[in-house]
Amino acid sequence: MAHKNAKDDRNEEVKKGLSFALAEESRQFEKFYLWLENHMPETFFEEFTQTQLVTIVHNLMGLHLQGNFIQTHFENCSIILCLNSEDSDVQILKRYTHFGIKNYQTFISDAPPPLDHIKEKLRIALIHFTGIAEKEEVGALIEDEAEVFQALEKHDLTPSAVKALLQEIPSRFLKRLKKEWVIRALEVFHRAQTRDHIQYESSSGKNSMEILFAWKNTPKYNFLYRLAKLVHRHNFVIKEVSAVYIHPYLSENVLLMFLQIEGKDCDKRDFLMELSTLKYFEDGDLIESVFVTPKLLRGNLANLLRSFVSLAHQLLLPIDVNFYAEANIVEGFVRHPELTVKLLEIFEYKFHPQKADLKRYQKEHALLLTLIDKLDTGNPTLDTRRKNILQFGLSLIEYIDKTNFYRNNKSALAFRINPLLMNSCPYDRSAKFPELPFAIFFIKGKSFLGFHIRFKDLARGGVRTIIPSRLEQAAWEKINIFSECYNLAYTQQKKNKDIPEGGSKGVIFIDAIEDLRIESHIYQKELELARVDEKDVEEKIEAYKKEQRLISLYSSQRAYIHSLLTLINCDPHGKLKARDVIDYYEKPEYLYLGPDENMHNHMIEWIAETSKRIGYRVGSAFISSKPKYGINHKEFGVTSLGVNVYMHEALRYLGIDPERDPFTVKISGGPDGDVAGNQILNLKRFYPKTAKLVAITDVSGTIYDPEGLDLNALEKLFRAEQPIHFYDPNLLHEGSIFLDLLTKRDTSTYAQETLCYRKEEGKLLKTYLPGNETHHLFSHNLHQTLADVFIPAGGRPRTLNAANWKDFLDPTGNPTSKIIVEAANLYLTSEARTFLEDKNVLIIKDSSANKGGVICSSLEVLSSL
Repeated sequence: MAHKNAKDDRNEEVKKGLSFALAEESRQFEKFYLWLENHMPETFFEEFTQTQLVTIVHNLMGLHLQGNFIQTHFENCSIILCLNSEDSDVQILKRYTHFGIKNYQTFISDAPPPLDHIKEKLRIALIHFTGIAEKEEVGALIEDEAEVFQALEKHDLTPSAVKALLQEIPSRFLKRLKKEWVIRALEVFHRAQTRDHIQYESSSGKNSMEILFAWKNTPKYNFLYRLAKLVHRHNFVIKEVSAVYIHPYLSENVLLMFLQIEGKDCDKRDFLMELSTLKYFEDGDLIESVFVTPKLLRGNLANLLRSFVSLAHQLLLPIDVNFYAEANIVEGFVRHPELTVKLLEIFEYKFHPQKADLKRYQKEHALLLTLIDKLDTGNPTLDTRRKNILQFGLSLIEYIDKTNFYRNNKSALAFRINPLLMNSCPYDRSAKFPELPFAIFFIKGKSFLGFHIRFKDLARGGVRTIIPSRLEQAAWEKINIFSECYNLAYTQQKKNKDIPEGGSKGVIFIDAIEDLRIESHIYQKELELARVDEKDVEEKIEAYKKEQRLISLYSSQRAYIHSLLTLINCDPHGKLKARDVIDYYEKPEYLYLGPDENMHNHMIEWIAETSKRIGYRVGSAFISSKPKYGINHKEFGVTSLGVNVYMHEALRYLGIDPERDPFTVKISGGPDGDVAGNQILNLKRFYPKTAKLVAITDVSGTIYDPEGLDLNALEKLFRAEQPIHFYDPNLLHEGSIFLDLLTKRDTSTYAQETLCYRKEEGKLLKTYLPGNETHHLFSHNLHQTLADVFIPAGGRPRTLNAANWKDFLDPTGNPTSKIIVEAANLYLTSEARTFLEDKNVLIIKDSSANKGGVICSSLEVLSSL
């Protein structure tokens, strides 16, 4: 009985305790809820559901017990509570770098929360993630609609166009803006849909700024975190922020953001200048940790240094490709930060639009050169490399003629460089580069770098874009970009000997593989959050990757052209039209471009129209091969006609009459290519009964057919602009092999096999090859196939070189082809050409073989002018 009474007493105590706890909980909940009502902005309660508000109140009650930072995750969003500080957004967003953020908003209280020992105000952040296909409220009603329409008509926006824009922007974003900012939001969003560089509007108070910007194709990975770091390192504090990704699930999105920031003694111009390049340069590297975080360098100058690293890497590689690897170039600049900081100060003495001081520049230049000469850490080998790197940087500044560095509306950094810089490099320049060019342009943008080199003031040549699909390929290609551009321009100079223009070439190298991997991973998470069927995810990911590669291609090409035009577009008196560019060249420059690898027709049209629109004096003559009002190379096959003439005459020289005698051909480059595709048409058109095309290799695979490929089927692929991946394997003859690089299967987490067809004993066999066999077949099939003529009409420079030229020999040591008509530029190195000529191969060099396009482009330029 006593035991029962004790138990009853305990139960009664528990009930009293529970009752007290619930009462205290209720009292505390009411206290904190009312505090939120009284001290948070009016818009705060509009953004949260009742369930979320309950969670926020409970978290606020225990904020001091959780390190003053609490994250709560819901299905489609996260809510973060923390104390307001200068780096609050940095601390919040660094936890979400691998998420697609569809909307980001923060709310700051006007008083500290009612917690002991807390003196800071409260910040509550709301993050909505991409991936949940929730219905966004759009088409919000706006105050004074007629006034808004009238204001936007000044920007050529009709009321119907404004209403269409309103249907794109989530109303939760617009509701937080004042009327004048709604007008600006609609206008910058409209501009951003057709322009690559940032579109922004800003207003400034004494110690504050309000900025509204729209930016197309802004990466989801890491961007908002980088923006928060940018604000913090400029000594600003974010007072209000609202950001939204518009069309977050489409391949081309637009980030729309409003920022209100405050800070004393801040350089607002420098902040806007760095903001305009935020997505174009990497961070989290040694340059950031050594220079930017400790505030030795402004972020803008750090980006300039990153450009110097890329250029130094390209021009110092001829000394030693490993010793001057890119990581070692970075080390050379960060090992002695005091010298590098001085180096960039000297750059500003020469090029800052308001602070340039040439006398100070010359004095500091001489002093820094002395300091570099005295550099001594006791390791002569490393000291020599570091001296070479720093001296290169100093020489580079001396030989830069003009740069767009100090402009805000740019999509890349661009420099016009006096080629005398090459003579200052610590190696025998004439042995590596036999002639000095007339001019060099260097351009560095988001995941790309580019050059334009010309050998005469009046010069013309194509713009080639290299966009590798594999990391190994990218690493190899990257170390040859400057030398490839130089050699292509040098070859063009020889090719143009019979026409008025000298030779030039542009090369753009895009290394977006890692960016694509990360963004694809985020997109995959979005699809999973959106509950897309698992069987559809892989297909959508592949389509997304294909779209993103095209977006990267086109945006890089536009940035390259836009940057180039900024540095050459002059008024009738020869003065650059661009502001904030100090021009030490002081002469007008008229460049003429042409088509090359990965230059598509609509991009050619865009380049011509852009040149006309901005008033560049050469107008549409800026680029040739225009599909609507020019001589389009692919449409008319002008390059291949010249190639065909050389093939025809070379065969006759060897005793084969191609119109009567059967002959065999092998080609590099697919039916979707300009030169290869048109040459396939030439074989069908001129030699339907005698030509036998026995082998083709392109980026999608390789085929060998001893009886000859079906030229009618290949013509259909040419018309459809499709590679040999789409060739029907049922057309193969006995003894044929068809390797399809685009069709693979996983055999383990780390291994894949590639589809290969073989025709044996009348049966089409479908097999899969492991990696080694795939690579061997792909790289050797074409060169090992016996044919009368080899026409390299596609493929990278140096494909046949001193190391592998013997692959072109059969088992008896004889060449697999008696004739090579080099339709692709620089396919053979000079060493490979010499070795094969010693084997009695008749080689028609590229500078002769493919100049049919050159002649037509010259006529088109003259006509356009």
